[in-house]
Amino acid sequence: MKNNISFVALAYFICRANFIGISFMNIVNLAKQDAWLVIIIGTIISIIPLYIFYQLCKYEEDLPLSDKIELLFPKIHIIIKIILGFSIFGLALLNLWNLANFTTSQFLNKTPNFVIGISFIIPIIYLIIQKQEVIARVALILFYISIFLFVLCFIGLIPKFELNNLQPYLEYNPFKATLSIISYNTLPLITLLSFPNAKIKKSMWYGFFIAELSLLVATILIIAIMGINLAIIYQYPEFQILKKAFEGFVTYRLENMLATQWVIDIFIFITISLKFCNDLFKIQKKYILPIILVITFNYIFKDNTSANTIIENYLPIPIFIILFGIPLIMLIKTWFKPNNENKSITN
Repeated sequence: MKNNISFVALAYFICRANFIGISFMNIVNLAKQDAWLVIIIGTIISIIPLYIFYQLCKYEEDLPLSDKIELLFPKIHIIIKIILGFSIFGLALLNLWNLANFTTSQFLNKTPNFVIGISFIIPIIYLIIQKQEVIARVALILFYISIFLFVLCFIGLIPKFELNNLQPYLEYNPFKATLSIISYNTLPLITLLSFPNAKIKKSMWYGFFIAELSLLVATILIIAIMGINLAIIYQYPEFQILKKAFEGFVTYRLENMLATQWVIDIFIFITISLKFCNDLFKIQKKYILPIILVITFNYIFKDNTSANTIIENYLPIPIFIILFGIPLIMLIKTWFKPNNENKSITN
C-alpha cells in the first residue's frame, strides 16, 4: 500500500506542476472569474485521456511504454518516440524556466536564471540516476510536506474569502480555457507510464483527483480573495495570495515557506519528465538530458513576454494533439493486436 501511495504522490505532483504561472494564467485570461468552472469541466473531460492511459497500462502490463511503442509500431517506433520525447522534454524545459523565473522573481531577484537552473538540476540528476523506487520514496515524503502546506494555506486564507469576487457567474465561456487545463495538467500524466504499470493503474486516478481538487480550491481562493483584476495583473498570483495567509495573527511572513509546495510540484515533474525521456530512448548516461536541459532553457525563453506568448497561444494545441493523439492511436492498435502475439522487442 505504501508503494501505491508513492505513485499517488507522483500523479499529484505531475498534475499540479504546470498550474502555477502556466495553465492558471491561461484560464483566468480566458474565463476570468469563471476560471473555477474550467477546473471542474476539465476534470470531467480528462476522464477520457485517463481511461486511455489506464488501458495502455493494462496492455502487456510487464512491458515499459518504450517497448509497447516498438511492439505496436515496429516500422515507425523511432518517429513516434522522437515526437513523444520532444514533447515531454519541451514541457520539462518550460517547467525549468518557470521554476527559475518564479524563484528569481519572488525570492532571489539578483540571481541569474541560469544559476537557479543549475542549483535545481543537480539534485534532479542525482534522483534520475537512482532506481525508480528511490524517486517514488522521495515523492512520498515531499507529498506529505506538500499536503501539510496546502492545508495550512487553506486554513490561513479562509477568513479572507469574499464570495462576491466570484460573481457574476457564467459571464464568460469556461469551455475556451478547458484545452489549457487538459493539455498542461492532465496529459503529462503519460510520463507515469515509465514506471511499473501494475502500480500506477489505480494510483494515477487517485493522484489525479486529489490534485484537481487542490487546484479547484486554489483557483476559488485566488479569485475570491484577490479579485479577478488583481489575479490577471500578477504573474504569480498563487504566490501573492499567500501573503494574506494568517495576516494579523503572526508577526512574520509565511508566504515563502507556504510557496514551497509549488516548487516541489515543478521539481518532481522535471525529474519524472527526464526519467521518462531517458527510458523512452533507453539512454544509459542519464545525466546527459538534464545537462542539455539546463544549457538550453535560458535561451529558449529569453523573456517573460515571449514565454507567455508561447504558453498561451502556441503550446496547448500541439501538446493536446501529441499527448492525446499518440496514446489514442496506441489504444486502437491494441484492439487489433492479439495479446498472445510474439512479444519480441527490437533492441
